[in-house]
Amino acid sequence: MPNVILFQGDSITDAARSRENDFFMGYGYANMVAGELSADYPYTYKFYNRGISGNRVVDLYARVRSDMINLKPDYMSLLVGVNDVWHGF
Repeated sequence: MPNVILFQGDSITDAARSRENDFFMGYGYANMVAGELSADYPYTYKFYNRGISGNRVVDLYARVRSDMINLKPDYMSLLVGVNDVWHGF
């Protein structure tokens, strides 16, 4: 059974990912990490990108069950915060 890696965050993580196909990770760092790990360790990891552009910490908190608990990741990358800052001004 492969280890599950979850990428969670805002637009930096989203990077135009597909909402219908988990295979298309977008054009950002999540795709680059998945590509490198898949090349170095084939069939070892399963990747999910659940980044959503414009999200703030409160939005990610609302998705804790669906995106984090239900997917049961072994590893998670969380990159969020820019939207929290600029929404405050």
